[in-house]
Amino acid sequence: MSYQEAFESLQNGDFQRAAQLLEKAAMETAYSSEVVNHAYTLALYHIGDKSRLAETAFRIGSSLLESDPASAMDYFQRALFGGLDADRVRKIGEQFEAWASGPRAVRDAREKSTAPITRVAHVVGCVLPGHAPTQYVKMLCASLASQGVESLIFTTEWAASWFFNPEGVAQSENDIIPATTVIASVEGDFVERAGRVAASIRAANVQAAFFHASLAEQITARVAAEWPAPIQVNVNHGSEMDAALFDGYIHLFRNALERSRVTDRHMEWIPLASDIEDRRSAHPPATRASLGISEAKSVSSTFGNLYKVAGPEYLAALIEILKRFPDHFHLFAGAGDVKAIRGQLHSANVLSRVRFLGHMSDIAPLLDAVDVYLASFPHSGGHSILEAMGAGKPVVVLGYPPDSHYNSGAELVGIPELIARNRSDYVDIAVRLIRDPAERNRLSSAILERFRSQFRPSTLGPRYIQFLSEL
Repeated sequence: MSYQEAFESLQNGDFQRAAQLLEKAAMETAYSSEVVNHAYTLALYHIGDKSRLAETAFRIGSSLLESDPASAMDYFQRALFGGLDADRVRKIGEQFEAWASGPRAVRDAREKSTAPITRVAHVVGCVLPGHAPTQYVKMLCASLASQGVESLIFTTEWAASWFFNPEGVAQSENDIIPATTVIASVEGDFVERAGRVAASIRAANVQAAFFHASLAEQITARVAAEWPAPIQVNVNHGSEMDAALFDGYIHLFRNALERSRVTDRHMEWIPLASDIEDRRSAHPPATRASLGISEAKSVSSTFGNLYKVAGPEYLAALIEILKRFPDHFHLFAGAGDVKAIRGQLHSANVLSRVRFLGHMSDIAPLLDAVDVYLASFPHSGGHSILEAMGAGKPVVVLGYPPDSHYNSGAELVGIPELIARNRSDYVDIAVRLIRDPAERNRLSSAILERFRSQFRPSTLGPRYIQFLSEL
């Protein structure tokens, strides 16, 4: 059978038709055609069918493990991108553990050094401006440097030269982090690419390597499986690497520690940090006049991608708050589709007092114009909350069970008077803060004090060094 129509549909952007035809082609070839498999998963990505992408890519990856491990990793990465279930994620982790058995045995036989740690590596997917893990590693490197520890950065470029990003160009940029940065080549297959990164780390003679990634970055996981450093630590920025490739695990949120599958390794919660204080002092503040809201008597804000604020419960709470205060305005800053959100706000007759500012490279200048930060829910956006806290803005957040990843915002805020039990309680807290300047000032001082004691960048280096000493 000729599959010309299927490939033409894909090329012409008719992804729905392409997915239908390519599904049939994949079944007819028993998922053995490299060209059909690639085209089919690409069509599923374009139509947003993540469930089928995860299922199909995992099936293809599993079939390639013995004959072509590099391609298997490529398809496993597609499956993980699609949102693979936990049981099959674990199966992928077990495969990496099997690959690591040889290198790990060699590594475990080495004599452990008792010398102080002075040189470490950070293995990251990429280094990009505005990228949250990049900003975190930048702060961590500076804090470690203040403690006499040199950092080297190694990227894996896991998303470059890949099925939905075929350009054969590394994504990372130099000079974003003031530390030696080795940007990985994107030539070759996943195994070749990982091997080069691992060799570079070995040649650097670091005493420890921090892997800032999950299994979703298969090249980064493969680097870890080669054990290129005497001590290896996984830093969980959102999903821990579910494979026993590390001596220890650092979690940025306590709820991740609660959910961890790992039980036989040293683990610790070292919370996020933010350099918002430095960034605010470096930028002139925006005024309400410059934002076109001079008439506002009070202003709230929510930052981050707009998919996080599109939930009906959060928008219902925001609408109720806006209706309670006719002179209150709200600012959204973040990329995403505004159409559905605007429609709901328009129907409630409050749209005229809401501003969508789009993606901003830095929200620091906005914070002077804000009285209260309204954390979205269930997705609260930890980094945005921390930045509001660092500016001394009271944050209203919805609480969840301690082991829920939705509880990240409440963990950061940590002040019971600002953590709501439900939507009604959320509205009541916001109303009290907007109505009562004295209460708002009291909680502003409390949240700023909490930020300065727990979340300044200078706290990271000593905590990481202590963690390494405990290993």
